[in-house]
Amino acid sequence: MIEATEKLHANPRCLLTELEDNTGVLLHLDTKFYFTLNDTGVFLWKLLSGEARSAEDLADKLTEEFEVTRDDALDHVRALLDDLHANRLIERR
Repeated sequence: MIEATEKLHANPRCLLTELEDNTGVLLHLDTKFYFTLNDTGVFLWKLLSGEARSAEDLADKLTEEFEVTRDDALDHVRALLDDLHANRLIERR
């Protein structure tokens, strides 16, 4: 499980393709694994692609951009980060 303060960043071997409905698809270039993201997932992925961030940082950004409580945002972020990490789409810093 990802710790709330642990810094993570996007795996540089992963590519995002954004779709017209604001969702997206990640492709891991080494494993050829595809992973779909909803609109909040795409938003978070872009943040992870820019610099290493913690779940707490991402939850704060999510509450600024979307109508969601801080607790719900942190739960959503941690669940997504756990999935992304399990599939080697993000890395620990």
